[in-house]
Amino acid sequence: MNYSPKQGVRSHGLPHDPFKSSTVPRPIGWISTVSKDGKDNLAPYSQYQT
Repeated sequence: MNYSPKQGVRSHGLPHDPFKSSTVPRPIGWISTVSKDGKDNLAPYSQYQT
């Protein structure tokens, strides 16, 4: 597939713009830590991909 945004809307023949669906945060996993005070912290780890 060849996609060039300068060719106009939907010139690629697909029902949706593939670039918009590919540039979103992708959840990968969870990161957990414990502070010196003993407080737990759980946060999502993600990667922004284009």
